[in-house]
Amino acid sequence: MNKLGNRLLLATLSAIIFLTASGCWSPVELNDRAFVNLMMVDLTDDGQFELTLGFPLPNRMIPGQAGGSGETSKDPFAFVSKTGKKLPQALQDLQSDLSRRITFGQTRVIIIGSKLAMQGIDPVLEFISRHIAFHISANIFITPGSVMELVKTPTTFERFVSVILRAYINQKLTIDTTLRDVLRTRYGSGDILVPILSFGKQPGAIAKKERAEVWMGVDGAAILKKNKMIRPILNKDEMRAALMIDSDIKEMAVSIESPIDGKDITFNVEHVRTKIQASNKKNVPGIRLLTRGTASVLTSDSKLDLQNDAHLIMAQKALNEELSRRIMQMINTTRAAEADVFQFKKYLNWKYPDAWQRIQPNWNEYYAEELVIEPVTHLRLRGTGEAYRSIRTEWGEST
Repeated sequence: MNKLGNRLLLATLSAIIFLTASGCWSPVELNDRAFVNLMMVDLTDDGQFELTLGFPLPNRMIPGQAGGSGETSKDPFAFVSKTGKKLPQALQDLQSDLSRRITFGQTRVIIIGSKLAMQGIDPVLEFISRHIAFHISANIFITPGSVMELVKTPTTFERFVSVILRAYINQKLTIDTTLRDVLRTRYGSGDILVPILSFGKQPGAIAKKERAEVWMGVDGAAILKKNKMIRPILNKDEMRAALMIDSDIKEMAVSIESPIDGKDITFNVEHVRTKIQASNKKNVPGIRLLTRGTASVLTSDSKLDLQNDAHLIMAQKALNEELSRRIMQMINTTRAAEADVFQFKKYLNWKYPDAWQRIQPNWNEYYAEELVIEPVTHLRLRGTGEAYRSIRTEWGEST
């Protein structure tokens, strides 16, 4: 009986393995699919939706063929664009021009034009939520102007534009906002930060070898309130301060004025971690932002001697004060917009539900004008480099 049971179990497991390894998961062959790598949505001047999809071209990625092994100058990707009163209509018209079936299973980047973002991105969320193949881990960016500027961007260091955009996130150069984050906040306050791209002229050395003159980078961050982009916009320093609060920054350079003579000292800040703590002292709700990390000296024009313990403490204190100032400046920008982009209300609700119930009805106004927010920064200066003082000071030159 045991032998018969073991044989039946073995036969069942073998059948399961055989069926799951068959690979027949869809009636559409891979060769008949066009995998969308990047999706861009904007509004035209007459109010129609402009849908642009970016596709990798497998026939140009094979060595020895067009685009393979650097033998030709043809790009291994293509952008196709259509307009329509609704996004599904634009997608249908776009599909009618392609020989392959459009598939969103590989879409990792979504870019939205500022004109559409100001009117609200709900139509984009509605469109995406109807396509189950979309990954909610896809990153979202906003362009300051038309999304078509990105099409002109040369892929100098990478083969695809989407790889460059993902690298910005992986290297923690900008805010990591995913479709999941936007959908989650949409059913709450709807307040969130979304990274903004920047477009400008190429660096001179690269421009000589590239036909296009557009160069792409990351700028500040846009505030979405109820999924609509509003003013003001966070600048680069404020965006980096937001990364500090999210504990999502790898490193950054920070310059301060020396407490000795006012000359510039530049630090490299690393290993930043911020803890958000709710408080209710004397029945007054508040938020405390405790930021810790390390820093090392990059350059110094000051006569400050980092071998002197008193001078070292003064430099460390000045750096902490500067970072606290930047964090508070960024917080004040979000308060001016009455947008709780860091979801401070959740911390108050979790720890002090009674206090939260009292301020909940007028939370936006309370956050903007009354909430006590205290940034506390404790960065430890751990490296001074080979020189304890400015090299000019060591050589006896005036700084």
